[in-house]
Formats: sequence, structure tokens, C-alpha cells
Amino acid sequence: MSTSSCTKVFPPLSSFAKRLKHIHFKGLTQYQYANKIQDYLVRKNEAFRNYKILEKNPRIVQSGRLPKIKPPAIYPTVLSFEFKPIYTGGKREKKHTGLKDIEKMEDIKHVEFVQTNRGGQVTFHGPGQIVIYPILTLSNFQGLTSRCYISTLEKCIIGVLRGEPFKLRAKTTNDTGVWVDSREIYNNGTSIKKISSIGVNVRRSVTCHGCSINCSTDLSYLNDPRFIMCGLPQFKQTSILNELGTLPIGLNKVANLFVKQIGERLDITSIESHILCAEQQTDDSLFETLDRICDVKA
Repeated sequence: MSTSSCTKVFPPLSSFAKRLKHIHFKGLTQYQYANKIQDYLVRKNEAFRNYKILEKNPRIVQSGRLPKIKPPAIYPTVLSFEFKPIYTGGKREKKHTGLKDIEKMEDIKHVEFVQTNRGGQVTFHGPGQIVIYPILTLSNFQGLTSRCYISTLEKCIIGVLRGEPFKLRAKTTNDTGVWVDSREIYNNGTSIKKISSIGVNVRRSVTCHGCSINCSTDLSYLNDPRFIMCGLPQFKQTSILNELGTLPIGLNKVANLFVKQIGERLDITSIESHILCAEQQTDDSLFETLDRICDVKA
């Protein structure tokens, strides 16, 4: 995608946006459970943003319609997961994937299909793949439009894959995502393969969903010719393991490298990392933990 109008750095416009919280969930997580976590943080971001809009309206304030309790600001947050196997469909896929297609996918691969509100089309998530959900308000960063945000995700992933310890020839193409020049020549001379998918949702400036990087993923779920991943039947997907023959570091370390990259591009001055095992907690306990980590204290 074209990124000529996007700057390299998008400075924070508020003091709390200079700090980033990274929460990595260890073990395999159910997709639906992770979705519940990101939805909770999205709602909290929206509540704070909506309050800030209302308090600038004199009529709202003078009429007493401003909520009595001010919602807390939320630090920019990056969630990282390794999911149990699942196929997910983006918004563009709703028109193209019918019930018979879903049943065929589930019957052949024995993997559930879930429709989502992110951008993009069908993709697979599963063991050996790191999935990264940045939850932040774009308007808290100077010049960070939706298009520049997607470009920033691509640049962060490229920074991870080109750097140590991978040194892969990662790049972008006209199709969203990140690609590598693979060792395998296929499809009448093609050598590029997709290694990272991006599918986001931006609502009232608040982001959710994000990107995935194939680290040691079982590629049979992604390269089955009976199914089209990301709407690109002419291309295969690959992984770090498939290209290097080894995975030098664990998935949590890959997520840490991504967080470092996005911190630099958002001019973040402080990154705080946490490791949780979400499915061992009740919802109330989990949400209390998220509040403790992500809420900006008055």
C-alpha cells in the first residue's frame, strides 16, 4: 500500500499516551475469550473519548447531562496471544462465504469458523502464530490516520523480521500485509510468500484487532488449495520456521520485538510488560486486572 504521506513517527498528544502497556497471554487462548478482552478495553477507550467530547460542549455541561463519574483514561495497550486453531472472516468476507463454505471448511479441517468485524477476508489463527492487538485511540497521536496506522503496523512487522535474529527479506506489496522473498519458487516463477496478515477495525478513532506473524505455524491450514486465504489464491503463506529452518526465539519474544517497534514509531517513552494466563481467571477477576494495568490513575 502507498505510504508516501505517512510520517515515520507519530508523537503522543497527551502525557498518558507516552506510556504503553504490553500484556502477553501465555499458553493457547480461545479466540472468543481474547475477543472479550479486547472488546472490554475498546469500550473503556470509547467511554473516555466520548466523555472528553461531551465535556467540551457547554450545553451538555450546563444542562447537567455530563456523566457524574468521569471514566479513566486508558494507556495505549498491546495484547499478544497464541490462539487455539480457528478460521476467522473479515468484513469483506461476509458477502462471499456462505454457510456451505463454512461447513466445508469446518468439516475438512475440523476447525471452527468465526465471523468478525475486522477488515480483510478469511485467515487462520493457531499454535505457532503470534497475534497482536494494539488497542489505542488514533487521535491521541499526531497525524496518525487509519491508513497511516495500517502502514505503521506493516513497518513494525518488517522491522521485526528484517532485524536480529531473523534477517528475513521482508517487504510490502500492493496487498496489505507483510511478505518475504522465499527460498521456494512456485506458481510459474513466484517466490514471494505472505508471512504476516493485517486486519483491523477502527471505530470512533479507537483501534482493535491487528496483525499476526507466522512463526512456526502449521502451514497446511493456510496453504490448502481448497480454501482461499486473505482473498489471494495465487500466493502461498510461509513462516519464520519454514524460511530459516529454525525458530530462534519464543513467540512472546517476537511480540516483545513488535512492541519495541511500535513504541519507537509512536514516540513512546515507557513500555511496561505483563504476562497473564487469562483463562485461569473469572471475568470479574480478569477485568479487575486489566483495570489495574491499563487505567490511568488520577
